[in-house]
Amino acid sequence: MLWSESKDVVPQYAGSTAVVVGTVADDPDQRETSVRVVIDVETINGAVAEGKLLAMLPRESEVAYGERIDVRGFIEKPQAFEVEAGRMFDYPGYLRVRGISSVMPLATLRSQEATPWSARGALYEIKSAFERSLERTLHEPQGSLLEGILLGERGGFSTELIQLFVIAGLIHIVVFSGSNMAIVSEGIFRALGFLPRTVMYVVGAIAIVLFAMLAGGGAATVRAVMMGLIAIIARYLRRPAAALRALIVAAICMVLWNPLVLLYDRGFMLSMLATFGLIALAPAVEKCLHFVPAWERYNVRSIVATTLAVEIFLLPALLYYSGILSFVSLPMNAFVLPLVPLVMLFGFITGVLGLVHPLLALVPAFITDLLLRVILVSTEFAATLPFASTLVAPFPAWVALVVYVPLFFIAVRLYRNELREPTS
Repeated sequence: MLWSESKDVVPQYAGSTAVVVGTVADDPDQRETSVRVVIDVETINGAVAEGKLLAMLPRESEVAYGERIDVRGFIEKPQAFEVEAGRMFDYPGYLRVRGISSVMPLATLRSQEATPWSARGALYEIKSAFERSLERTLHEPQGSLLEGILLGERGGFSTELIQLFVIAGLIHIVVFSGSNMAIVSEGIFRALGFLPRTVMYVVGAIAIVLFAMLAGGGAATVRAVMMGLIAIIARYLRRPAAALRALIVAAICMVLWNPLVLLYDRGFMLSMLATFGLIALAPAVEKCLHFVPAWERYNVRSIVATTLAVEIFLLPALLYYSGILSFVSLPMNAFVLPLVPLVMLFGFITGVLGLVHPLLALVPAFITDLLLRVILVSTEFAATLPFASTLVAPFPAWVALVVYVPLFFIAVRLYRNELREPTS
């Protein structure tokens, strides 16, 4: 990644209108008012060039991964901007992790040309067909919520709806993250619990890989699958030591592949913290919650323990990034998380049957719609309570680091105590 920056000449054209020719390097991101397209640049104004450009095309534009396109617009260098609670979002750093150095906010699509077949392109085509199937069978905002839960897509979300999920502490269910993938894994393994253990893991692993392929197989998806599987396998195999080593190896590999994730990728940091919390802290927390029910089909104790462990490790980072402290997060997660695997199951069936004909998806679509309405109504109710959340004033990064030192020390201590105890 760093070596490619030295060859990037796109920033030299910042502050001017240019004609850019290149290849669509990622799945186009459909938003409310535009389509965001990452272009692997080939030429600028006819001159050979290298680098990546983020172009915002009109929403009605139809482009696909791998296409060779010709766009025209004003090239700018990305700028940091202020978000809620007075925080500054490092937009240049966010794009830099992805190899993007410049943006074209109001681009015009002049021409496009299909390119030869590719495996990744085929995955994105399957994903697009699946999304269209969901859009034909579900109304809004349920359709957008399902795409967020299943595929990590947030393009159809309004700013107000996203804010409600943030306040309720549920934004993680609509982001394709390690914790989200852990929920998927947990649901799959629970559904396959009637099978022999070896068969369950083989079938479950295949199902998870297929799920990741459905989401497009991009870098964020691969990271989420890796983090989620490490966390959930630790719980099912009862080998937290192996899981923690796997987490460390995975983190080292990701950093070696792209060192910039340490500085600019919030998703990487949050996934690592959440997964560490699941592995090191969740078992000890669950033992302290002996008074919470642990029914076979609805293990409230496990859900509450997992939520607490993850939130404990995410809280300093989330307060640093967003400044929103949710007081309803724990009860909302205990209520909503058991519904998520059902939403994913029936939502997946709805999308697949809808590919054949919308009428075939009528029954699963009705169940999916009902579950999504429950999540939406409960989220809106919790987020609009008078004392649902509060804003924390901005603070420097070193404060969060100071908090994490004793937090990691306590977690490691509890983790070692768990290792010393015999497993049943």
